[in-house]
Amino acid sequence: MSTRAKTATALLGAAAIALLLTACDPGGAQNPNPVGKVPGSEEKSQSAQCDVASSAAVDLIDKAVGTHDKAEFANIQKGDGGWYLGATIVPEDSNDPNDDEVTIWASTDDPTADDFDGPLYAVNQTAKDATADESSSVSPAPSSFSADSELAQQVESCVVEASDR
Repeated sequence: MSTRAKTATALLGAAAIALLLTACDPGGAQNPNPVGKVPGSEEKSQSAQCDVASSAAVDLIDKAVGTHDKAEFANIQKGDGGWYLGATIVPEDSNDPNDDEVTIWASTDDPTADDFDGPLYAVNQTAKDATADESSSVSPAPSSFSADSELAQQVESCVVEASDR
C-alpha cells in the first residue's frame, strides 16, 4: 500500500471515528438535561397553565375593539387583584394588510363566568390603541395591573402559543 493510500485510509478512519464520537455527544441543541431541569422532572411548557376565558368575555373584548377587528379566543391568568386576559385580535376583513395583534386586558371579575359583563380594562398599548377610536372605549387598567408584570407576560405567552397551533 502506498503512502498516499495509507494517509487517505487514516484520514477516512479518523473522520469516521470523529463522526461516531460526535453522534454520541448531544451537542447542546439536543441536550437531554438542559439547565434548570433535573433528571425525572416533569417537562413543562415555557408558559404557565393556559386557562380560557368564557365566550362572554371574548364577546366583550370583540365589542371593545370595534367592527374593524375581532377577537376569537382569550387566555387568562388569575392574580391577587383580578385576572389578566390575553387575546389575539385579527382584522375583520381578511384582505386587511394589518397583522394580528396580542392584546392584554384585565378584569376584577371572573372572566370564566358565562355571564361575564366586565369590567374590562386595557392593559398593554396594543389594547389601548385598539379601543382608542371606538365610541365605547374601555378604561385604562388600574395601577394594580401592569403590562410588564409576570402574569401579563404569562398570558401573552399563552396567546402566542395558542396562535401558533
